[in-house]
Amino acid sequence: MNRRNLQGCFLIVMFFLILTCPQAAFSREDTAYISFKRVGVSRHQSDTYIVKKNEWLLNIIQKKYDVSKREAYRILKLVKRFNPELRNMNVIYPGQKLLLPRKRSSETAAAAHPSSGVLSDEKKEKVILKYVVKRGDSISGIIYRKFGNSRGEIYRILGLVKRLNPRVRDLDRIYPGQTLFLPRTIREMARLSFEMDKVTIPEHKILSVVSHIINRMYGVVITDGSYCIPVPPSGEVKIDCSRVSVIEINDGNIILLDLSNRIPADLKRIIESTWENYRVVSMQKGERVSSILERVIDATGVYEVKKVNRYEKVGNIPIVKVFVEWLVSKKPRFKGTGSYAFNFVSKSSQLVPLPVKDYAQRNGLEIIEIMDGLGIAADEKIYQSCPVQVLDSGSGMELANSLFEMLGYSPVKGSGIDILIGDGLTLSMKADLLLNTEGGRIIITSSSVPDQVVNILQKRGDRVVFISEKESRKEVIEGIMRVMKIPCLNNDFKFPLSGRNGKESGDISLPALRLGDGEILYLVDYNVDKEICGLLNKEYKVTLVRY
Repeated sequence: MNRRNLQGCFLIVMFFLILTCPQAAFSREDTAYISFKRVGVSRHQSDTYIVKKNEWLLNIIQKKYDVSKREAYRILKLVKRFNPELRNMNVIYPGQKLLLPRKRSSETAAAAHPSSGVLSDEKKEKVILKYVVKRGDSISGIIYRKFGNSRGEIYRILGLVKRLNPRVRDLDRIYPGQTLFLPRTIREMARLSFEMDKVTIPEHKILSVVSHIINRMYGVVITDGSYCIPVPPSGEVKIDCSRVSVIEINDGNIILLDLSNRIPADLKRIIESTWENYRVVSMQKGERVSSILERVIDATGVYEVKKVNRYEKVGNIPIVKVFVEWLVSKKPRFKGTGSYAFNFVSKSSQLVPLPVKDYAQRNGLEIIEIMDGLGIAADEKIYQSCPVQVLDSGSGMELANSLFEMLGYSPVKGSGIDILIGDGLTLSMKADLLLNTEGGRIIITSSSVPDQVVNILQKRGDRVVFISEKESRKEVIEGIMRVMKIPCLNNDFKFPLSGRNGKESGDISLPALRLGDGEILYLVDYNVDKEICGLLNKEYKVTLVRY
């Protein structure tokens, strides 16, 4: 047996030992295992290469992978598996398409490896400070000296420090020379804060939460069958998807979601160092679902997640503001728009009302809510869409007549009104609308009336409203309400959504004319979403009228 074959056998034996020995596999029979048989090649695992003139396979491999001739021979075996139609590896021709394994660069591998299980090295450098423990240090003393907070605040920061140092089993037992990770500043501490970690999800429900999020990225979560990953020179890793789920992201990475820590660290390094588009996300002990989601989304390579903790505006009229904790969107270099958010809630009363979620989704923002102990949750209240009365607004006079009828009055059209009678002199006028009320008559006219005539009528207790063709519909309504002495306020009215943690989770902004002080009507000159209308009617007793 020559030296090259001996090395290949040695690698195979090592892979087998990693995955089968009790110590490496944690004595679990269901650990991901390796087998050696021919399998199909996924498009995620290869790049297409078009052969050029005067090229041959070994030359192509050496140029693409920058490897020695000996290493090129080993890769050649894998190329043969990727291209089973090649009967003679020495015979290729210009223009021929070959599938070549996609090798991961060391630079990419370093950038993708999370060193703490929560934050990548790149993130750590920006927001994390390395602190070397000195003699006499205690963790509470370090926090107090650095941040100067009260005892209660120290405990909150201590929880974050524990998350940043998952390998330190007991922070009460630190020793001189030990390196700890701390937030650089109060501001960075806020950015790294894990307030949503108050929400806990049972382990058996975490996968369904992750799947729900991944589906929004047009990704696929494979939870049954086997998934094979070629490992050069002639091996393959065979994943049991019922135990280690496989996530495939369109135009992105393939993620092995190891929620039960079945994949040994050595195997993880082999997979990630061999293939540039594979990531292994293992669940850390005591890790919350928020952290898992953050790492899974980051591992897709296509999407990014940011903790924003801000109000997002959706829609134009009405404008709805919704509080968002986490915002997920495509990275700038990838085509496509659209984003979605996910929030963590501790009880059902904090859920965003379903009509608001639907309205937000129709306006480009999907909101996913994760409830303590439950997982994916949604408001289950049923809001019946309410009919909106529409005033006749063909003309100012038609609008006035329709408004009176809506208020319960019966105006008389084209009524004659006597102004002066006597001594052979009669002065009269024609009212377009005449309304008899307990406070006197209201005369609506589209003709100009002299001031003297108006004074005579007012002395009798009559009120005159002149409607000009130049007046807007809003001005017509305001003029009539003023004469009828009915309160009328033109404003942008806010209707708060359910409160959460002492703050409102958003509001509905409704520009309208509000009429009355008892039974209030809101008059709007635009279409209101039917579901939002039903919510306003049921929760806030809002009656909408379109003019």
